Amino acid sequence: MKNAIIKLVTFIGVFIISLIVISFYMNKGNTDMTAQMSGATLPTVAVKAGSADINLMRGYCTVMETAGMRESITPVGEQRQVDIVIHTHGQEIRQAAYEVRSIDGTRLIENTVLSGFEKSGSDLKASFRLKDLIEKGEEYSLIFILTLENDREVRYYTRVIQDEYNLEEKLDFVLQFSEATFDYEKLQEYTKYLESNSDGNNSTLAKVDIHSSAKQVAWGGLEVQKETETEVQVKEIAPQTASVVLTYLVSYLQNDKKVYAQVEEYYRVRYTTDRMYLLSYERTAQQLLEESSWSFDNDKINIGIADSDIEMVENDGGTVFAFSHAGALYSYNGADSKLAVLFTFLDENGDDERTWYNAHGFRILQVDETGNVTFAVYGYMNRGRHEGSCGVQVCYYSSMLNVVEELAYIPYTKSAGILEADMENLSYVNGKNDLYLMLDGSIYHIGLENKESDVVVRGLSEECYRVSEEGRVLVWQEGGQEFSSEKLVLMDLNSGKKDEIEAGAGNYIRPLGFMGDDLIYGVASKEDVTEDSLGYIIFPMYRIVIRDYEGTILKTYEPDGAYVTECSIEDNQISLERVVKTGSGFESTAGDQILYSDQMPAGKNYADTVVTENLQTIVQIVLKSQVDSKKVKILTPREVLFEGSREVALQQQDHPARYYVYGKTGVADILTSPAAAVRLAYENYGTVAAEDGSYVLKRDRLHTSNQIMAITGELAEDGESSLAVCLNAILQFEGLMRDSNYLLKAGKDVQEILEDNLEGRKVLNLQGCSLDMVLYYPDREKPVLAVLEDGNAVLITGFNEQNVVIMDPQTGTVYKKGMNDARAWFEENGNQFIAYW
Repeated sequence: MKNAIIKLVTFIGVFIISLIVISFYMNKGNTDMTAQMSGATLPTVAVKAGSADINLMRGYCTVMETAGMRESITPVGEQRQVDIVIHTHGQEIRQAAYEVRSIDGTRLIENTVLSGFEKSGSDLKASFRLKDLIEKGEEYSLIFILTLENDREVRYYTRVIQDEYNLEEKLDFVLQFSEATFDYEKLQEYTKYLESNSDGNNSTLAKVDIHSSAKQVAWGGLEVQKETETEVQVKEIAPQTASVVLTYLVSYLQNDKKVYAQVEEYYRVRYTTDRMYLLSYERTAQQLLEESSWSFDNDKINIGIADSDIEMVENDGGTVFAFSHAGALYSYNGADSKLAVLFTFLDENGDDERTWYNAHGFRILQVDETGNVTFAVYGYMNRGRHEGSCGVQVCYYSSMLNVVEELAYIPYTKSAGILEADMENLSYVNGKNDLYLMLDGSIYHIGLENKESDVVVRGLSEECYRVSEEGRVLVWQEGGQEFSSEKLVLMDLNSGKKDEIEAGAGNYIRPLGFMGDDLIYGVASKEDVTEDSLGYIIFPMYRIVIRDYEGTILKTYEPDGAYVTECSIEDNQISLERVVKTGSGFESTAGDQILYSDQMPAGKNYADTVVTENLQTIVQIVLKSQVDSKKVKILTPREVLFEGSREVALQQQDHPARYYVYGKTGVADILTSPAAAVRLAYENYGTVAAEDGSYVLKRDRLHTSNQIMAITGELAEDGESSLAVCLNAILQFEGLMRDSNYLLKAGKDVQEILEDNLEGRKVLNLQGCSLDMVLYYPDREKPVLAVLEDGNAVLITGFNEQNVVIMDPQTGTVYKKGMNDARAWFEENGNQFIAYW
């Protein structure tokens, strides 16, 4: 009885102390400890192109790695004239200068201080000519440097290229087409540019494209008003083609209430003296959440016109969940009917254009039972404590105190797009406030309490590791070798515990994926793993294993007479690609499936779509339980103020070469396989850039014809292989004399020989890429090596509209092969290509 009384008194004491602490934070005296996010302060810089402002640049308060700063490109003509406007937004500009650097940033070409500004309201305008130090047709980094009060330097990045690109004509077409989308009658002039067919989705205004109907492109009859000026970003440009992105804000009525949506349009156009061509068009719209009780209807939150793929994380009971949408992060507490706006860069009135810039994203890391949310904001910071920087800000929302506190900030010097692609791989926080992140091919552990960091594993390629769907379990190959690893390391990120999985004597092992938190991996015999002359590896797995993170084997798959080469996972089904052994190696056979009995739990709150009369298909969040909209409270948490810095600087680690694939509006993926990168870029009319910013591939219109005349017919004689002749021809073309036949007999493969001898060049194994993809290289005076199934080889040295030019050492001739016949021939031989640049 006495102990019970003591426990009761202790509980009451703790409760009273908690009330005092909460009151201390929540009363008026708290104004010195919390504050609203500070407003945007940095100027912006834009380039003038005729009457249009293009390539609006946001400022960076840190020096960025220029190779990845590819948000825009600014073409200049023969006179290298550049016209800019600085939107000062009331800031004093003490000095303005610019630098021209090589695209990788290592070579400074020009450094000039600007003068002679013309003042127009709060804007400053300047015109200048770049010095005659740049090569025509070559891209450079152009960096504007503004010195503000307190001698603070702010940098603004674009690329620059000198050539005649007919930019104004291309922009005129794009802007006129965009304006016509608001008027169905006016759009009739442009229907000839559309490719309306059954591939177009005419049921939603959230996304339309070149295949949609003209009516759908004209907003499906909805009365839409443009609310802001159009921002124009020139993403890529060539003499005939250009890729342009437009962004602006629109409004329309939903249930008699004016609502707003962010709109982004992508155009790829081709200019000729006769007419313009629209090669690709896509428009997306994201309705802004109306942060009021109006958005609630029984058991639903009305999102409106939007992408239905909304990131949501809920607590175990589903009473609280967080979700991100249209550049903002929210949490909803069903027990209290409270919607909290956890994070947004938009200012209170939404009238500062700098806050509309959407180069950030969110990762919801944890939602607990009391409604507290741990989350990460990553990308460019429009305003606030880290304005003008790129990085990862980890924050904690206290539901009880209704405040957001920064736990750590991790600065990043590559672009926001590259950071976003990395953040998709791994970001996880456990109950001990340990953060795990993957950046630049390395996995870091960061203590959010002590701000200390260490490297868990470094130098991973995308095929050497796997992460479970919720991020809790991580596996990687020890040694980082995809096809020659004898051990996997499985790590439970909740506990930090590691477990090693051995391949067994005479075997190699590969991670294939996760089903929930259960690992799927494959085992292959070392003697079955083979490598061809191009370095392509066949990894036939005789055993597939599913095990949980505690070590229990849940299922083993060992097909009789067949081997698994790849697998894909969807819902509770594992689809397997298989081969069988033949006298000459392996050949494909029928696939198979593994059905997994455990169903993945569905969320208690989820996003759904519904068809409406005026807005077509809209998105709603279906709630676990009904809510009285009159009782909904909208909360805007304040930021917790603190002294000092909570920055955690990560040391960059060595990693395999990475290729950045740029799609329609930014970084689509980061890959270590050049072949996979080239395929993805080609399919998306994109580009592939190496880490130094140089192009690996541009999906652009080739010349009508081109042939490398310096490469002539060479006959394979005296026991010399055709492969050796082709290698010698490449090396001779580059001014080198080597005995490739000797090197091949010494055990070197094709890639090794070229890499050892082509100093400063990058050699690309493009196996699996099509002929059309690899013609990019002979178009730029680089031969392509093609290896045939019988071990012979030829060089692709040119093309025209009907033919491919081939040098064949078996006949010692250079001849033309019909384009269609060549496509089929190379495909039958496995599309085994090696290129370089």
